[in-house]
Amino acid sequence: MTTPIDSPDRLVGSMLGSAAWGRANGGRLTLAEQCRYAMQTVVAQLRLQWHDRGAVSDERRQRWSRLEPDRIELPDTPTVARALELVRQSVPVWLCQHSLRTWSWAALLAQRDALKPDTEVLAVSCLLHDVALPPYGRPPAGLHCACFAVDGGQRSRLFLQAQGWAESRALVVEDAICLHMNPHVPLGAGIEAHLLQQAAALDVVGARMAAIDPASRQAVLARYPRTGFAQQMSEAMRQQAERAPRTRTRLLWRMGFERAIRRAAWPE
Repeated sequence: MTTPIDSPDRLVGSMLGSAAWGRANGGRLTLAEQCRYAMQTVVAQLRLQWHDRGAVSDERRQRWSRLEPDRIELPDTPTVARALELVRQSVPVWLCQHSLRTWSWAALLAQRDALKPDTEVLAVSCLLHDVALPPYGRPPAGLHCACFAVDGGQRSRLFLQAQGWAESRALVVEDAICLHMNPHVPLGAGIEAHLLQQAAALDVVGARMAAIDPASRQAVLARYPRTGFAQQMSEAMRQQAERAPRTRTRLLWRMGFERAIRRAAWPE
């Protein structure tokens, strides 16, 4: 399997939600894209319901036994350290904890699914994926995005360029962050993008929760508690939906995203 960094013509291209798509329209959906996105969301929900049905299989229990929550430490690199510092300075504590849990779930899902991401790319993507969610400050010059995920992806690319990253590698992070609001991101769009979307959905609405064993889930929650998360995330998404018409956030909100957040089977 090739990594997205080694595949410049990878599937992501100009697919809905990608960095190229976001640059072209600021994250605004056409009427046709709204219909397509709504259908993708329904299909993804049905797929998850079918996948999580019934008792835990023997095969899944065997996979569970291989998970090692002690291996979810952030990569020890200068860029990861600076990204974590940026998040801690820029977003509320509850959102910083969400970003750290997202990294933890992504690392565990990579173990669970036998995937081998670029851990630095994955960690930076997870840490920065919601950096533009709260309404704070002014975006960097030239960035005027309706969609917070597109905005966050572009901010992250600029941040990584300032750290000396190659354009191609920074683009992998931008794509992952832009795509994370899609209901499904296939592996062909990049391992890191796939894992970020899966992990963020796991933390926000409980998608694929059964893929992580209870002991590993508890280890992550003990390290990064969810105190008041559902209420805070619901309010943040409500504000985004109100200020950003024709975006994925607005459409998800109209489709009942608040209910999905509050019904997630997570202890608060």
